[in-house]
Amino acid sequence: MQLRKTTFHSYFSKIVIIFFTASLGFVSTSGWTTTPRFDEGIDYKRLNKNHRYKKTKKIEVVEFFGLFCPHCRKFNPAITDWSKKAPENVVFMKLHVPFRELSHQRLYFTLKKMNLADKYINLLFREIQDNRIPLKNYLSIITWAEDNNINTNDFEENWNSDAVKSSMREATLLMKTFEIRGVPQIIVDGEFLTSPAMAGSNKRLIILLDYLISLRTR
Repeated sequence: MQLRKTTFHSYFSKIVIIFFTASLGFVSTSGWTTTPRFDEGIDYKRLNKNHRYKKTKKIEVVEFFGLFCPHCRKFNPAITDWSKKAPENVVFMKLHVPFRELSHQRLYFTLKKMNLADKYINLLFREIQDNRIPLKNYLSIITWAEDNNINTNDFEENWNSDAVKSSMREATLLMKTFEIRGVPQIIVDGEFLTSPAMAGSNKRLIILLDYLISLRTR
């Protein structure tokens, strides 16, 4: 009788362990261990327009943003990390919109032309949003540049350059082409439009970008 009792308890313990293990497996697979489902029209929308930006050889991911935008500031670390790990066939571009202050757009593209945009973008977010430094005119901007050890002669040359003015026009044209009315918003290869608000979170949007890129490579 003692042997039968031991066997019964051993058998019962195995059932409990198997059930518990299966339950854990169910929980893990129902989480984000797999790619979440994305719905067209909710998480992203397809742009049914024929334009030259669909015909480039590489997949272009364009973020429209503004230095005045707190949501852009929160999203910046995630999209920056993602862009550094993006596949070789993906080109990432960050374009400042002409909302509110044209001076902010021109400032960003001037720093970008000088290869300083990545270095100073977080500082600019803080200056404009936290420190309430408006940077609305050239005098305040050149003073800011001098205070932050940027060569003012180089800055002035680039500020007035045709290249910076051309970048501003191109960004504004793309914004109108894709009907960008808020920021941050992202265009994937001229085919899809999405944003953190549409995807539900910055983290989910990063996963969505990889998903949309996979659609363009099929």
